[in-house]
Amino acid sequence: MAPAPVLFCSHVVDWGGAERVLADLLATLDGRQFLPHLACPGDGPLPARARELGVPVHSAPLGGRTRLRKLLGIPRAGAALRQLAAQLSCRLLVANTMLAGYAAVRAQHDRLACLWHLHIVPGSWFARRSLRRAAAVVTPSRAGAAAVDPRLLAHGRLHVVPNGVDRRFFAPPPATLRVGLGLPAATPLVGIVTRLDPPKGHEVLLRAFAGLPAAVGAHLVVVGGEAFAGHEARVRGFGARLAALAATLGIADRTHFLGHRDDAAAILGQLDVVAAPSTAPESAPRAISEAQAAGCAVVASAIGGTGELIRHGHDGLLVPAGDVGALRVAIGVLLADPERRRALGAAGRARALADHSLPAFARRFEAVCREVLAGLPA
Repeated sequence: MAPAPVLFCSHVVDWGGAERVLADLLATLDGRQFLPHLACPGDGPLPARARELGVPVHSAPLGGRTRLRKLLGIPRAGAALRQLAAQLSCRLLVANTMLAGYAAVRAQHDRLACLWHLHIVPGSWFARRSLRRAAAVVTPSRAGAAAVDPRLLAHGRLHVVPNGVDRRFFAPPPATLRVGLGLPAATPLVGIVTRLDPPKGHEVLLRAFAGLPAAVGAHLVVVGGEAFAGHEARVRGFGARLAALAATLGIADRTHFLGHRDDAAAILGQLDVVAAPSTAPESAPRAISEAQAAGCAVVASAIGGTGELIRHGHDGLLVPAGDVGALRVAIGVLLADPERRRALGAAGRARALADHSLPAFARRFEAVCREVLAGLPA
C-alpha cells in the first residue's frame, strides 16, 4: 500500500519548541506509512529543515502582521489548505500551531480531517471551541489535555502523547564551553536554554542569580535568541533589556548571553544546574526534557505541565512560579551539593530515556494518524 499523504500546517517558520517538535516528527515519521508535506507562510528555519529532510514545502497564507489580520485571514487560510490538500490527495491535516489549527478545522469536510497537535495550555474560549471541532487532538501533557473540552476525551478524540527528545541530547558533550568562555574548568555554571521571551522567566532567573553569594563563583549562561521578534512585540529588544538588567544587578561580568546556538545539546551537558523558571503555564516545556536527557539537575517552576516532567526531589526541583527567593535557594542548594546534583541528573536522564524516546513519540503519533484516517469514509 502506498504511503498516505499528510499535510502538516504551521503559521510559524522560526524555531520555537512546537516547531522543533514538528521537525523531529518529520525526521522520524515512518515513510512507508506516511508521505509528509509542509504548508507554511514564507521561509525560515522550519521549512529549511523540512527541505533538508526531503519534505515538500508549500506556501500557504497562514499568518498576518497583527492579531486582527491573523483572525480575519482564517477563512482564506482554511480555503487554501482545503485546496492544497485536494491537490496533494491528502485526507489528513496536522495543525502544529494555533492559527494553523483555526484554519485547518475550517478546511475539514467529510473526507478531510484535522488532527490538532496542541503544544500550549489553551486559555481562551475561542481556542477551546475551535479545538472541539477537530477530528482529534494530541497534547504532550495532562495539563494541556485538562484545558480542552472533556467531551473530546470521552469520545476518544483526545490523546496525550509526550514529546520525544532527539538522541543528540543524550550524547556526552565535549568539554569546551568553559574554555570558550575563558573560565577555569571548575567554574560552576547555571544555565537557561530556551528562546528569549518574557514568560520564560529570564528576569526571575537573573534576579535569583544575583542573590547568590559571590563566594560560590558561579557564572550564568543564557542560550537562546529572539525567535519570534518579527511578530511578537514583547520579544523585540528583550535580549538588550536582559543585558541591561544584568548590568543593573551587578552580574554582567558573570552572565554570558550566547544567543541562538545550534549546539544547544552540547551546551546543556556542560551545565551544572539548568533553570526553567517559566512564569506562565506551559504544557510540556522541551527545555526540561532536553536538560534531563543531558543528565542535568533541573530547577523549574511548578506551573502548567511541569509537574508531569519533574517529580520534586527525585528527578529535579520545583519552585513557585515567579518566586525569586525560592529559585535562588534551590539553585544555591544544588550548587553546594554535587552529589545531589548528580543524583537528580541521573534520575532525570533515566526518566527521559524511559518516557521521551523520539521513535516512541513518533510511533504513538502515527497510531493517532492511522486512527483518524480509519474513521474517514472510503
